[in-house]
Amino acid sequence: MMMRSVKRLCTTMALLGVTVGMASGTAVAASMAGSDGMQMGAMPKDLPKAGKPIAFAAAQPLIEYSNSAGVRMDHGKRNTVMFKGQDIHIVMVAVEPGFPDQTFEIHRLADPVIAVSAGAKITLTLLNMDYGGSMVHGVVIGKAKPPYKTIVPVPVAGQIAEIPLTMPRTSQSLGRSGYFVGTTTFKAPQFPGRYYYFCQMPEHAKSGMYGQFVVMR
Repeated sequence: MMMRSVKRLCTTMALLGVTVGMASGTAVAASMAGSDGMQMGAMPKDLPKAGKPIAFAAAQPLIEYSNSAGVRMDHGKRNTVMFKGQDIHIVMVAVEPGFPDQTFEIHRLADPVIAVSAGAKITLTLLNMDYGGSMVHGVVIGKAKPPYKTIVPVPVAGQIAEIPLTMPRTSQSLGRSGYFVGTTTFKAPQFPGRYYYFCQMPEHAKSGMYGQFVVMR
């Protein structure tokens, strides 16, 4: 069982463009097996409805889940968050306070590589914590590669998911703001491959608001 896990992990590493030795691969696989993927926290059963702002107290469980769910794997500049299993929930935060403008945060990483299992049912939630008139954010996942132009027409080639543009928070005060949330559910492709997630708001993807979305075995 452990050797199969190691082989699967090494295949995933190759897909992510990372080379590991058998010893280090074994250590990571053992860590993953012992922690059950470190998918911590519990998602609220009833997710906020799109278009209706929620209070900071209601946004906090989403933030906490986003900051802890998945397995963080650091590979120099290619930080990765791996989500195991066939029924997973990913929460993206658009510009979590303390992070650079025009970024997505998952597991307290800006624009990480997201790795999921082929065929997995994925619930993707976007919480927009940005502030300002033009800080509307959404998410598209597809085959469109960077660099991006000012406007990226959607749907894109190979598109597998989209969360429509979501409004920024309502106030400069974090505690007093209302927050907007978008959610979509989709199936990961059945075969391994590399996709990209990006914000479809004009200029945002061009400014760096994107990352890789890898489907693994």
